[in-house]
Amino acid sequence: MSRLTAPRTSPPTAPDLVRRAVSTLFSSVIPRLIGAPPVLEEHLIPEVSVEELRWAYRRVRIGAAPGPYGIPNTALKAAVEACFDSFRRVFTACLREGCFPARWKRQRLVLMLKPGKPATEPSSYRPLCMLDTAGKILERIMVGRLEAHTEGPASLADSQFGFRKRRSTVDAIQTVLSTARSAISGKRWHRGTKKYCAIITLDVKNAFNSARWDKILTALSQMEVPAYLQRMVFNYFRGRVLEFTTDDGVETYEVTTGVPQGSVLGPILWNVMYDRILRLKLPRSAKIVGFADDIAITVVAKHLDLVEYYLKETIRLVRAALTELGLQTADQKTEVLLVTSWKVTETITVRAGDHYITSAPCIRYLGVHIDARLRFEEHLRIVSDKANRVAGALLGLMPNIGGPRSSRRRLYASVVDSILLYGTPAWREAAKKQSYARQAVSIHRRACLRVICGFCSISHEATYFLASIPPLTLLIDERSRLYLRRLENVESEERAKTIEEWQAQWTCSRKGRWTHRLIPNIIPWIERRHGEVNYHLTQLLTGHGCFRSYLYRTNNDTGDQCPVCSAAVEDVGHVIFRCPRFTEEREMLHHLFGGPLEPETLVGFMLEAESNWLAVSTFAQSVMTRLRSEERARRR
Repeated sequence: MSRLTAPRTSPPTAPDLVRRAVSTLFSSVIPRLIGAPPVLEEHLIPEVSVEELRWAYRRVRIGAAPGPYGIPNTALKAAVEACFDSFRRVFTACLREGCFPARWKRQRLVLMLKPGKPATEPSSYRPLCMLDTAGKILERIMVGRLEAHTEGPASLADSQFGFRKRRSTVDAIQTVLSTARSAISGKRWHRGTKKYCAIITLDVKNAFNSARWDKILTALSQMEVPAYLQRMVFNYFRGRVLEFTTDDGVETYEVTTGVPQGSVLGPILWNVMYDRILRLKLPRSAKIVGFADDIAITVVAKHLDLVEYYLKETIRLVRAALTELGLQTADQKTEVLLVTSWKVTETITVRAGDHYITSAPCIRYLGVHIDARLRFEEHLRIVSDKANRVAGALLGLMPNIGGPRSSRRRLYASVVDSILLYGTPAWREAAKKQSYARQAVSIHRRACLRVICGFCSISHEATYFLASIPPLTLLIDERSRLYLRRLENVESEERAKTIEEWQAQWTCSRKGRWTHRLIPNIIPWIERRHGEVNYHLTQLLTGHGCFRSYLYRTNNDTGDQCPVCSAAVEDVGHVIFRCPRFTEEREMLHHLFGGPLEPETLVGFMLEAESNWLAVSTFAQSVMTRLRSEERARRR
């Protein structure tokens, strides 16, 4: 997949640039840590259970980068399995003594250049901290115990959707859209229920690296987190050291604020501190939604002057609360959208700090582009353009002849689908309008054509079928159903519904009928355990190839008759089952099958055994190569 993107840039090593980046991204403050909670009796602190440790170490990813000491994760997992009780005793001792080992506090810095940003600016880099994996296991144990409180009776605000189990960006997006849709629904504006809804998104500068430790510890205390966990977090912060490499060698920097990006514990500590923002008492009709550090504010009112007033007051309250936490907003990145059902375009202007922001026709929130009419036409256009660029990059990876096998091609095609299908529940209704979804469907089909190495003239229906990828419209419906049942394990059930509807469409369609004659049922085809589709086999399965009937129909030949059987049309059925030119190759298949093959039995024969599939694939290659040679000879 690396060939789909630009070459990966190496982290900067110029001493001056790296040092400036470190000082910019990791602001130095005097840590005002409150005193550690008193030590409890050891027997009051639960030991690390077998289930806790097993859950924590099994979540270590084998392929993840090792920490600053270079110990492979495979080796660490093997060590935990071999000395399970010893590790359990060590982690229990850490919790009971309130000690997070200093060796695990060292973090190796990797600076990643943000796309499209100048390499000479310190703020253009995203800092990733490589931490010791053994320390991450202890962090995960702490997270499990913290979640018992943050998701318990004294839980985090319900409007925080980031870094929480069974919550996603789509939940946050749907919450914002639900408010907007409710505002503009109704009968009429004049003396009716219709209202305006303003959506504003705020960006927090260098959020995670600016989180104040004293604010986190205060929030933990206010949430009545057990004292031993507060003491562990207190010790987790003390004495943290950042290591980074320059051309002058390895250097260190004392970290005094922030939660490490790359840590296991950091996200939940951020949520605990940020909870104060999401619990602010806002003006009426104003709501706040959070996803990690992203903030979206919705304000609903009947009149524009009220919308602007409530927005102004809400922004003031949020910015003041952020300032108390030691955080700042990047006001120039603030976006405002006015959602209305009025036909006449209206705008509002609000002030954020020293910036005045006028509402835009469309804003981007958590990867979904929301427009003033909630039509999502612009979103489908933007993501289609992005998917089209990726699909274009796939052309070089997947030539029709040669290249990866079809199963690997499906993996590449899934990249295109992941772009097109993101946030589906939010814009599902827009996809029902053919004019909105036309470009997305075209790109989805284009990726599927690359999977089967097929001609662009193959119908949509046959293309999806041979690629074993459902049509985009069915995938959109499936994703939406899965979202509605996201708390259930129903992936298999919903995929079965998709296949059932797909089968009904395949049976009723008037297109791809030769392919349907060969393969009338979807399930045996998509659930096969062997067999790769290729350039030559696709031509036999679709009838779109170097057959004279096809070439004549597409104005690429002077006639459609078989050069040997003058009274017969040279179509795919004639070539495979009757033409004497290919008797020798055909007899080999008949020998394997134990008798003559027919269109209704060909694919069933292929699915019986891998050797049968290979035999038909070889037959297809031999026949289509010869037909291609004959076509070239006729063109001379």
